[in-house]
Amino acid sequence: MKSTLRKLMKIFGIVFVVAVIGLAVYIMANGLGLVDGLDFGAGAYYYADIPQFAKYVNGEHFKSAFPMWIHIVLFLIWGVLMYRLWIWLDKKL
Repeated sequence: MKSTLRKLMKIFGIVFVVAVIGLAVYIMANGLGLVDGLDFGAGAYYYADIPQFAKYVNGEHFKSAFPMWIHIVLFLIWGVLMYRLWIWLDKKL
């Protein structure tokens, strides 16, 4: 039973890696995520390289019914949950 599970996990891992690489190539080939008018070549994917990037992430553009601190707390909770999941998976596998 364990060897079957390990084989399935290995196959899933390979399929996952191939899918991620395929998606990355698709995203880069179609220029998804780039800001129109800002062409910096490969560096365009590193938003820290974009001049005046702060104006694109200005808090005034983000509208929500909830205060920002709730989003931050939810993000931190999600991070803790994912960390605990990885620890649990590491112990199981």
